[in-house]
Amino acid sequence: MLTMLAKILKVLNSQVSPWQIGWAIALGLFVGILPFGLLTLLLVLLVCLLTVNLSTFIVTWGLTEGLMLLFAEPLEQLTWQYAQNDALLRFLANNETAQLLHLHHTLTLGAFILGVVLAFPIAWCSKILVLQYRSRIMSNVEKWKVTQMLKASKLFSLYEKLN
Repeated sequence: MLTMLAKILKVLNSQVSPWQIGWAIALGLFVGILPFGLLTLLLVLLVCLLTVNLSTFIVTWGLTEGLMLLFAEPLEQLTWQYAQNDALLRFLANNETAQLLHLHHTLTLGAFILGVVLAFPIAWCSKILVLQYRSRIMSNVEKWKVTQMLKASKLFSLYEKLN
């Protein structure tokens, strides 16, 4: 747990582009809300091809997978309610690519649509938050007495090892 926290602090305090962190969070959320399948593997391949921060992506993916245990049922019910269009159902049933990606399942379809809709806003908001952290919080936090005490702790030694 301390190692994961140290890695997140290292990423936030490093010179990594805020867009790389933002897209890592957005894509981690996108992959995390999808049920595991071919679509998930394709998105992980996309992440490997793009220049995003992998540790942030993996942490976000893990946290989102845990949250989806709570939100899977409401998302599936919402998708079932709105996916009762005959043309959409016929398209999903007759399209081999949609079947291969399991988009004919209500949970996968709802998670995919939610991920597509939220990807850019999450990336943009994450970028803004990283910039705000770096400009306002990071310099002030280092001046606090608590921070100076933590620098003597095991967490800071783990942080220094990662550098």
